[in-house]
Amino acid sequence: MLILIPILSILCVPALWFLIGRPRFLLGMGKAVPKKISIIIPARDEEHNIKNLLESINLQTLPAHETVVVNDDSSDQTAHVAQELGAKVIDSKPLPADWKGKPWACQQGAEATTGDWLLFLDADTRLMPHAIAQLSNLTEKKDHAFSICPWHTVERPYEQLSVFFNILMVIGMKAFTPNKDIQDDTRLVGQCMLISRANYAQCSGHAAVKSEILENYHLSEVLKSMGIKRSCYLGKHSITMRMFPEGFTELWRSWKKGFISGAAEVPRAIMIWTSIWINGMIMAIIALIVSLGAGEPPFVMAMSISAYLIHALLCLWVFKLVGRFSVINALLFPIALIFYHVLFFAAVINAKRGRATQWKGRDVS
Repeated sequence: MLILIPILSILCVPALWFLIGRPRFLLGMGKAVPKKISIIIPARDEEHNIKNLLESINLQTLPAHETVVVNDDSSDQTAHVAQELGAKVIDSKPLPADWKGKPWACQQGAEATTGDWLLFLDADTRLMPHAIAQLSNLTEKKDHAFSICPWHTVERPYEQLSVFFNILMVIGMKAFTPNKDIQDDTRLVGQCMLISRANYAQCSGHAAVKSEILENYHLSEVLKSMGIKRSCYLGKHSITMRMFPEGFTELWRSWKKGFISGAAEVPRAIMIWTSIWINGMIMAIIALIVSLGAGEPPFVMAMSISAYLIHALLCLWVFKLVGRFSVINALLFPIALIFYHVLFFAAVINAKRGRATQWKGRDVS
């Protein structure tokens, strides 16, 4: 009967193709179309990130129209660093009771700009030198809003643990599945979002999602209801991010703060196929452990090893789509998978107990 486990594991492999079988990248520039693109960066205690982002903006082959940093009550040198690097810095007004911090900062930033297109960037992103030129070509589609899933640059070993969260975040955009019906419901990524000022004003901007933790998901729904199309790309070769330079605790808190809310927004079909893929990996792990420990016949052992290696190779492929994740991480994928489940259950338990989730001194439950 043990032979059924690796066979079932292998049968789960096509689920990953359904989830992310049509990856799209922001590649060739062609002839860059100059547009007035205003960059808006909400920043709260981001002195360690904002320098790298602004330096990358200053090196663009096609300059942005302007760069506005919204200093969201930072307690560090965020505002000073931004001013030193040439950005226009505005201090956020006091946070209204019915607003979340990021939507409030984004709304104020949009109101302080004059460009025809608004590019919202998180402070932990980085732009390749041709990124603005690539994005400017997208502006020919005036009935669209766009977002880029930044490619995760990983520098320290603990950052490797983020990989399944990165993958599921990308999958949750619903942009890379071969299923056309699901793809038509593409979500936007809050880390990098490009929208025309006209469309932003038409949907009331971030005021329409002022109380939402995952404002990008809900803004996508607002745009969809207005007939504005959403397109999403993977950021490799164009836009990257470095998410957790300050340590493991930052990684843990960051992924946990939006995990339950994000899972609640995932459509049933995506959830089912994701569960099939993850269960396929779990079965491959179980089959390998049992067959090696129980001294099973060579054929059973070979099938178990094959199932594990197939999933490891698939992990390597999808890991490289979303970030600079290592071959060793893919071969030892059970470690990152276990971490994913541990954090998931911790987030669920916190939610059940009504515990507040804090991020940079604010309640983001």
